[in-house]
Amino acid sequence: MAPLRLIMSGAVVGQELAAEFGPLPPSFLPVGTRRLYELQLDALEGGEQFHMVVPETFQVPAHDARRLAERGVELLPIPEGLRLGEAVVYAVNSVGAGEGPIHILHGDTLIGAPPLDRDDVIVGGPRMSEYAWAEMRRGDDGRVLSLDTTPAGEDGHEGRPIAAGYFSFSSSLGLVRALSRMRGDFVAGVNRYLTERPVEMVETPEWLDFGHLQTFFQSRLAVTTARAFNTVRIDGLTARKTSVDRAKIRAEAHWLNAIPAPVQIHTARLLAHGVDDGRAFYETEYEFLPVVSELFVHGLLGRHSWMRILAACEALLAACAADRSEDSADAALRTLCVDKTLARLERHARETGFPIDRPLRFDGQPTPSLVEIAERLAAGLDLESGRRECVMHGDLCFSNLLYDSRVRRVRALDPRGLVGERPGIYGDLRYDLAKLAHSAVGRYDQIIAGRYEATEHDGDFTLAFEEIAAQPWLEAALGETTIDGEPALSPTVRAAMTGLFLSMLPLHADRPDRQRAFVANALRLFRDLDAR
Repeated sequence: MAPLRLIMSGAVVGQELAAEFGPLPPSFLPVGTRRLYELQLDALEGGEQFHMVVPETFQVPAHDARRLAERGVELLPIPEGLRLGEAVVYAVNSVGAGEGPIHILHGDTLIGAPPLDRDDVIVGGPRMSEYAWAEMRRGDDGRVLSLDTTPAGEDGHEGRPIAAGYFSFSSSLGLVRALSRMRGDFVAGVNRYLTERPVEMVETPEWLDFGHLQTFFQSRLAVTTARAFNTVRIDGLTARKTSVDRAKIRAEAHWLNAIPAPVQIHTARLLAHGVDDGRAFYETEYEFLPVVSELFVHGLLGRHSWMRILAACEALLAACAADRSEDSADAALRTLCVDKTLARLERHARETGFPIDRPLRFDGQPTPSLVEIAERLAAGLDLESGRRECVMHGDLCFSNLLYDSRVRRVRALDPRGLVGERPGIYGDLRYDLAKLAHSAVGRYDQIIAGRYEATEHDGDFTLAFEEIAAQPWLEAALGETTIDGEPALSPTVRAAMTGLFLSMLPLHADRPDRQRAFVANALRLFRDLDAR
């Protein structure tokens, strides 16, 4: 008989994690551009159908519901407030599993290569931190005799592995009886089961715990990835970024080193830079903080939390605007939003054959060609504003911002450092505002995370985004924000933001699906801008 496989994610995370990400079930926590359950299912590949236990009050986003169904996962809502053992009993009874085996994965745990084909085993691993864990006491024959919970802050018994979060039992009814006898206490119920059936330990060094604030960030570090044209090495102390593009890396390091102190407190701290084995590099202090794009796409923070994040972004921009050069900012905006956009469009046409001079359609309505849109966007920029240059980050999207909720401050990563071929720290405030808007209004991070539906048929594009509660709040708040006299969503900023989706097309040549979404989004934003 095929085992009943349960991913136990039936209660929202504790207060520490909820303060960072909102009241999410643990399997729905963000890990980069994905949710934890996607990593869990990758590790469990090859098993039979899974049931994921979730709180009945949690509204599973439609995109996640579809994704889980595609991967053979059936959602099993349960009442809130149940103990873990009670939740397991409720799930077994709801499914009607019968006498067959049952395999359980804790929703806050990622196990590398779990023993899917074995029953009556508990996966054990090394202690990760000083939180409370269930240690395994074993007999001379290797049989697990009991699980003993060690209080938080204690070292526990040297040499004893802990129960890492994956359990398999040959009898689901035997487990249910044991849990019921122990009044829903999971550890006590497992101990009762151990007195009736022999259970072995399977040791794994590859397990990650996402259930506590400290272990979450340590575990997320273990699955960190970087874009293809950069190499980022993170050791938990520093982040070392290298590239064969020496000019780019040197410019970024120069920016981090040269910005004034009021801006530095909002950015990553530069530790070293230079050339190593022919590749330019720089190192910054690594911060164990959530990325704002994770919070936006996958988090569940309330309005007040998002207004604090936006206020932190405003503080960074205000610090940048306060340090000016004598040069005109309009020249920088022309370079970044006119010259670069047209050059990138031509490159996209050469590389893909896309007809950038052909009129298109969006949702069945006619739109100009991409070239004409770029030209009309350029005409909508105020390139004779008389603004002076100020410190400009140059890539101020949500994915380059960390948020420290304790001090309510953002940390900006990966500055541009270049305007055209010119390295320096100065540029146009409006370009930074456009970059911020292309996340909050243009929804760039949702495209990167795949949280959208886009189609194209004979030049007619459609695009629909997953609904995010925070998005309308942020767009409205940005519309009421002014930095150094510049409205954060002025016509110039909106035009520059729209053009960003055209200029990034050739940078994603490995993802035609994203390129299609970028085109559709540029058409959508241009239509909205044209209607104003």
